[in-house]
Amino acid sequence: LLSRRQRQMCIRDSIMQATLYDHTLTPLKRGFVTALHLMVMAASVIMIVWITRETIDNVSFLSAPGYMRFQFWVCLLFLFDIAVEWLFAPRKWKYLVANIFFILISIPWLNLVEALHLHMSAPVAYLMRFVPMIRAGYVLAMISGALSANKALSMMSVYIIWVITSVYFGSLVFFVEEHYINPLVGSWWDALWWAALNITTVGCEISPMTATGKVLAIILSGEGLILFPVFTVYVTNAVIGSQKGNASDSTDSTASTTPSDSDVATSSPTSSQPQG
Repeated sequence: LLSRRQRQMCIRDSIMQATLYDHTLTPLKRGFVTALHLMVMAASVIMIVWITRETIDNVSFLSAPGYMRFQFWVCLLFLFDIAVEWLFAPRKWKYLVANIFFILISIPWLNLVEALHLHMSAPVAYLMRFVPMIRAGYVLAMISGALSANKALSMMSVYIIWVITSVYFGSLVFFVEEHYINPLVGSWWDALWWAALNITTVGCEISPMTATGKVLAIILSGEGLILFPVFTVYVTNAVIGSQKGNASDSTDSTASTTPSDSDVATSSPTSSQPQG
C-alpha cells in the first residue's frame, strides 16, 4: 500500500502526465501547469454539477444564459491550458495529434453558433447538444486513466469510477432524449434507474423510444458484459492472493515455533554415563 505522501506525489505526477509535456520543466513551470490542470478539473466538475442540477429541475441547460456564459469561459480555460501545454511540449506536432479530440471539444461551438447567428441542420444541432457532456466526461476520463496508470488509484477504484460515470452520463443523455416523449421517464431518477439496470444487464421495464435511447441501451449493456467479468476476476484474484498470504504467514509461524534438528542435537546428551 502507498503511504499518504506517496499517494499525493502519484496524484500530482498523474495530473502532469494526463497530457504530453516536457519533463525537464523548471519547478516554477511545473507548478504553473499543475495548477492549470487542477483548474481544468475543477471547472469540469462544476460543469457536471450544473448540468445535473438543470437536468433534475427539468430545465434545458443549453437554453440557460448563465450556463452558456459559464461554458464559454470554461472553453477559454481549456484552450488556454492546451496552448500552454503546446508551448512546453518538446514535440509540438505530436502533442497536437495526441490531443486533437480534446482541442475540438474545447472550442465553444454553441457560443460561436449563437454569436454568428448560424443555421445548423437538424443532425448537426442534435450532435451539438452533447458537446458539453462529452467535454466534461473526457477530462474526467483522461485524469482517471492517468491516475490508474500511475497507481495513484487501485484498479478497483478505477473500475467503480468508470461504472458510476457510465451510469451517470448515460442517465443524463437518456433523460434529455426520452422525457418529452416517453411517459415512463417522468424524472431524472427514472433515467438513472434505467441506466443502472441496463449496465447490470438485468433489464428495465422502461423501454427507449428514441434512436439515441436504443443505442445507449446497447452501449450500457455491452459495458456491463465487459466490466462485470473484470470485476469478478479482480475479486477472485484478491481472494486467492489473500488466502496465499495467510497460508504463507501460517507456514512461517509454524516454522518459527518448530525446533530445528540442530536444536534437538544440542539438547540431547552427547555421551553416556558409565554404569556403577
